[in-house]
Amino acid sequence: MYRRVNAHATAAVAAAASAAAVQVRAISEYKFGQAPLTTPWSGPSRLSSPTESKSVSDQKVKVSQLHNGARVITQQRDGAMVSVGAYILAGPAYDPVGCPGVHGLLHLALTTSNYNNSLFQLDREIRSTGTAFSHFEKDKHFICLRLDARADMWRSQKTGKKDDKNQFTLNLVQDTIFTAIAAPRFHETDIERFRDTVDNNLKEMKWQAPEEYAIQRLETVAFHKEPLGNPRHVPENNNGNITNKVLLEQYAQYVTPDRVIIAGVNVNHDELITEYENTPYTHSINAPHHAAFANQNRATSFDVNKENNQYTGGEAHEHENRAKEMGTKPDMDNETIVAVGYLSFGRGMTSIKRYAASLVYQQLYNILIQDCFRGAFGGSSNGVRSFYLPYQSAGLIGFTARSEPENIVKMVTAAMRDMQALKLDDAAAVERAKHRAAIEAMDRNWNTVRDLCDYMGTSLPLTSMAQNSTQYMKPEEVLDAIRAVTPAELKQVKEAAMGSKPSLFGHGEMLAFPSLRQMGF
Repeated sequence: MYRRVNAHATAAVAAAASAAAVQVRAISEYKFGQAPLTTPWSGPSRLSSPTESKSVSDQKVKVSQLHNGARVITQQRDGAMVSVGAYILAGPAYDPVGCPGVHGLLHLALTTSNYNNSLFQLDREIRSTGTAFSHFEKDKHFICLRLDARADMWRSQKTGKKDDKNQFTLNLVQDTIFTAIAAPRFHETDIERFRDTVDNNLKEMKWQAPEEYAIQRLETVAFHKEPLGNPRHVPENNNGNITNKVLLEQYAQYVTPDRVIIAGVNVNHDELITEYENTPYTHSINAPHHAAFANQNRATSFDVNKENNQYTGGEAHEHENRAKEMGTKPDMDNETIVAVGYLSFGRGMTSIKRYAASLVYQQLYNILIQDCFRGAFGGSSNGVRSFYLPYQSAGLIGFTARSEPENIVKMVTAAMRDMQALKLDDAAAVERAKHRAAIEAMDRNWNTVRDLCDYMGTSLPLTSMAQNSTQYMKPEEVLDAIRAVTPAELKQVKEAAMGSKPSLFGHGEMLAFPSLRQMGF
């Protein structure tokens, strides 16, 4: 049986529902979370129509140096997602002597509360807009804070009108990055809550990505007690020694405006500069905490143009019964993971040709061991895999080997013999290696907006006082250098590697593993 519907009653119900909807939307006046999706976004949209096309000149990279010494580099590609990051010259290589891992807690502490926002406010803004926020270290020299957001949400939406204060507004980049590096708090409770996190991250890398763990530990052996030998992670035995006082001193000494590079992709260059300069707390080298260290005339403890002098070589064994430690003997057999490295060249502006030759040399070795192209996220598996870690003027090239204890010695010995016997006169193999090197360089550095932002932020000269401080190493220059690699340049890479003492780090079942001398190396 059907019911008769009264039109007047329906209209009354609709009016009541509309009034209720207005009341629901009014909660945005309290600025709790994102503005309701039923209301249009107050800011202008940055998205262009599909029919519009930009000239190549509009997409060129722009670099500026600001009055306080900070540098800004951007590229407008008219994409739907924006990546903005701050790349600070305060990485592992600048950790205090005897206190490794400070950088690891420093870039984490910068993401907590600052003098303009609490940790809750920062977290609310990030979550309510679907933004991704990352913090990490890169190339042993940089710590990075990066924000990935929608193209219409990354900057301030204030219009200056009278009723603008009643509208939901955002200052994502100012709050999460610019104010964080200009006026951090380093509140003790904010730091203590993350100590277990960094310990767990180290253990998770050790068990989930044992090859990556071996490579990071290999760096501490290859550059023993040198700045480049500082670990990329926070050692468990030094976690509790990194207090907020230590972090504040490290920040005051190294997080100065002239050591900060602001990079942005899919943003307007002038708009990004405006956001930086209009931050509530300006970043100045004349601030008391920065000036206190400037008056002490503390110079950099090493020359980035002579990083090869830090290479010492050596070996270290870390024995553990992985199956017993994990308590999963039925599911995990005993295994050994070994990383072997040699001295190579970096990716600085002055060594771009040798950097390209090192990339090709790595791919020549991959062809010899019949390894496929793996890209940036190769995962973890048994067998031999190559790696190449470029710094500024030096680098580390080598391989990892993972296998059962009874096979690992033979596998490592054969891989080291292959590295020594690598032939450079096969023209066809060299051409294939160039093609593979170009593909891997694009995949690791320019494949996504995030990758491009990281590359741009770390591809300017380290010092802002140099004449070429705004000179950017273009991707086209790297690709052209890869295509132009000659056998003579490959020979330089091989001579640098074979002329250095090999470095080795192994973990897992290492009781029966011989030393390099016993293996004939």
